[in-house]
Amino acid sequence: MYVEDLRSRPFPARRATTIAVSLAVAAGLVACSPQKPSNDTANSGASKTVIDKYLLPPADAVAFGSKPGPVEKGPITGAPLSLPYKEVLPLPDGPIGDANKKYTFCFSQALIRHPWAVAQKESVMLEAARHPNVKVIYYNTDNDALKQVQDIDTCMAQKADAILVWPHSVGPLTPEIEKAKKAGFTVVGMERTVATEQYDTWIYLDYKTATKQLAETAGKLLGGKGVVAETSGAIGSSPQILRHEGFVSVMGQEFPNIKVVTTPPTDYSRAQGYKVALDFLQSPDGKKIDAWYVHSGEIAIGIYKAMQELGRTDIPILTIDGSKPEVQNVKDGTFTAVAPWTPLHGDIAFRVAAYHLLGKEVPKNILLSQPALITSDNAVDQLDKTWGQLENK
Repeated sequence: MYVEDLRSRPFPARRATTIAVSLAVAAGLVACSPQKPSNDTANSGASKTVIDKYLLPPADAVAFGSKPGPVEKGPITGAPLSLPYKEVLPLPDGPIGDANKKYTFCFSQALIRHPWAVAQKESVMLEAARHPNVKVIYYNTDNDALKQVQDIDTCMAQKADAILVWPHSVGPLTPEIEKAKKAGFTVVGMERTVATEQYDTWIYLDYKTATKQLAETAGKLLGGKGVVAETSGAIGSSPQILRHEGFVSVMGQEFPNIKVVTTPPTDYSRAQGYKVALDFLQSPDGKKIDAWYVHSGEIAIGIYKAMQELGRTDIPILTIDGSKPEVQNVKDGTFTAVAPWTPLHGDIAFRVAAYHLLGKEVPKNILLSQPALITSDNAVDQLDKTWGQLENK
């Protein structure tokens, strides 16, 4: 198996992504990808050492499984939500710590106008609403790494009691998180990772298992030979790095006769998924693919729209996230498989920060166990249990 990089073809890249990659390269954390990498980590965006030491969960991470909680109303979308980790490090309703004190939490998010990010924010809001003496100040980068650096500086200037962060990309955010920790702030990170151990607690999702699930499904589907297209999100972010590296590593080890070609990246939106797919499917490389591995379900929905327009809906789509629209696509046969990737963990981050402020014992590293792959066998059962809102087609 080898990976072919097609990203040098003309594509309207966002300014923020370009800056993020430049800063990451300058920091020595992200490598520029060669045109035709000779190994399965060359195109991952980070060295194997950085990936293993920092971006993946440490061996001592404490694992927690999911369990459906009571159904609640999403404070932003109004959609029903069931927080799957509500019993992890629980806090009783009511004030935390000194009931006469107002605690301020800053929550800095990597993306905006994305259903995954909205659901993540809702999970924080649902927990915060249970504690009347906590104020949460929300910052959103609009996919701009430099803005997130400024936002965290603002959190520190406001003397926040805790900083919750879902970081945009590795290079720019690593020194900023280290800066906050060195300044004495309680720092809790979630899902996306950075290249440092200087934080109070990090909440990890299981990239290795999720990418292995999808790679093995693709490999078996193709009978061990063929061509898989890969479309990623923002270059230099840990999801782009780990979702690429995990997938191609399994392919290289288990299915050496499958070729992976990478399309230009996206900003995780449907619009860019559609644009990338429309261009790629009409290129020489795009005319001979057998399956499509996509880093996010929102991108995949845009890709499928392009496939419909070009009459190429026979290409199996395998993706990550697991919102209701994506699970519905599996149920309908539009997608072949989805690896669940829950955004409903912000409540844990909130409680972890509170535990630190209260002097309670809490693991430094938390791993949320990976659920089973969503396929046609279980999509009907999973549809009501997952997050997001169904849409009219």
